[in-house]
Amino acid sequence: MSSYEQAKSFCTNILSTTTQNNSNLPLVTLTYAQSLDGKISGSGGQQLTLSCKESMIMTHRLRTLHDGILVGIGTLLKDDPRLTARLIESEEISSIKQPQPIILDSKLRFPLTARLLIQSKTEEFKAPWIFTSRDHDTNKRKLLEEAGAKIIPIDSDMKGQLSIYQILKTLHSPPFSISQLMVEGGAKLIQSFLKSEMVNLLIITISPIFIGSNAVSATGDDNNILSLKGNFPLLTNIKYEKFGTDIIMVANILSTKK
Repeated sequence: MSSYEQAKSFCTNILSTTTQNNSNLPLVTLTYAQSLDGKISGSGGQQLTLSCKESMIMTHRLRTLHDGILVGIGTLLKDDPRLTARLIESEEISSIKQPQPIILDSKLRFPLTARLLIQSKTEEFKAPWIFTSRDHDTNKRKLLEEAGAKIIPIDSDMKGQLSIYQILKTLHSPPFSISQLMVEGGAKLIQSFLKSEMVNLLIITISPIFIGSNAVSATGDDNNILSLKGNFPLLTNIKYEKFGTDIIMVANILSTKK
């Protein structure tokens, strides 16, 4: 079986057996790659290529099965991602429906030079949707909208952060109508979603490398992968599969409370 065939079978099977916890929200898949010592980036948040080619093919296949991909503004500023499905067999490329890129950006720091805006000038790719706070820079909003982005102001939660529930509820409702959402990071977003009780499927790529004590973890702490203060996700239907040199762990999340 080729890497493309393995990825297609794996992704289709895990999504077909995953159900939504709330019919008013999208089905949420949270996915990220980490080293053996639990790091997802280098010192100071430096971008690292952790996944091998085979597991990257799996990730890109997973993107094709979701309506949208969500990342935080920190990831966009550091990595300038394209958020597209590219590692697909050549005969499928023209028929693939590219996912909708979605960014959380409470202060509208989104750069006008971002690849998400540049690539959306072609018919193949979609202009980004940007969730921001109601108290945002209206001048920057105008510039982003002129460049093609869609700005979506929403309420903040009690901590002053954009409300995950409001984001998901808005995305699931017309005219957005996102049924399946893939969340890819960064670190703060991963932690927020794991605490939210709104993740249905967790997929972690474990790369057989050590980053070392100077690298940051998923929360920016040197010693802990996740610092959830006792509020840990409850996993079920846990499975493992090998892709190249990486191990993929997949699990359903029932609750983030013990």
